Amino acid sequence: MSNSPFYGNNSLPSQQYDPSLGYPYFPQPETRHTPSSLGWPPGTDFVKLYKFFVPKGKLPYFQLQERYTPTSQTPQRVHLDESTPGSYKKNQFPCQYPGPCNGKVSVFGRPADLERHYKNVHADVKDSFPCDYRKCPRSQGENSFTRKDHYRDHLRDYHKEDIGCCRGEKSSGGKDKLKWQKAQRLWLAERNIEYKYWRCARCLVKNYVERQGWECASCKSPCEEDRVRARQKLGPGMQTPEDHSEVTMVDGAQYAAPYCSTCHGNSYVDYGYGPSACPDCQPTVVPYYENIVYPQ
Repeated sequence: MSNSPFYGNNSLPSQQYDPSLGYPYFPQPETRHTPSSLGWPPGTDFVKLYKFFVPKGKLPYFQLQERYTPTSQTPQRVHLDESTPGSYKKNQFPCQYPGPCNGKVSVFGRPADLERHYKNVHADVKDSFPCDYRKCPRSQGENSFTRKDHYRDHLRDYHKEDIGCCRGEKSSGGKDKLKWQKAQRLWLAERNIEYKYWRCARCLVKNYVERQGWECASCKSPCEEDRVRARQKLGPGMQTPEDHSEVTMVDGAQYAAPYCSTCHGNSYVDYGYGPSACPDCQPTVVPYYENIVYPQ
């Protein structure tokens, strides 16, 4: 049948068999409703009857809320209109939301930016990325992040996690490369590197080495080699390498001296009964880093 002159190499349309008819029949395709095909005016209030969904990698759509009955003008599902050919320049993707739009920008240069706009401005269920540091002000409720890239920047810049590298051109040559390498060493000296876990730079999931190893349990991405080596040089409860003179060099990057996250470099702890030796480290003098405050 695939060589039929009527269908060429294409397969037959899907068919169903109805016993009452006694022969196969071809069901009619579902009508694709859009705001323009339904005659919705710009800024319409019809959108209040629906929930707006933005599935990742798929076209957004409206789904009628259960408490409302479908009508000819408000069907069960409504898809967004496509932009009119010739109305926008190449690589311009306009917002097609039929109701009011409170976004600062309505035309975008990439489909991913338009999808993010739909999620953050119009979707009924918005993405939420709360910080997993319990004492962080961005860990709860309305203070959580709505964009993963903003949460990633927060972990790197505020909590000083070793995600990515310092800002600048890593691939620069000559003096610019030396300048970047120096900045990278300073950046790494400020990182809060934990012995017990590492955070996936892609999905931001925290992976504990004893349980998950060096492959992310969520997205299966591997931990970067320099980050693995930095942690393998640590002991339990420690941050950064054990030997002050021992560093890890990776493309000009240098990891800093040891720092104990239990006593914070003081060599002792005080639990209310007077000072006692730190259980996780030996006395270590690191004068350059003793004033660094590591967020908990």
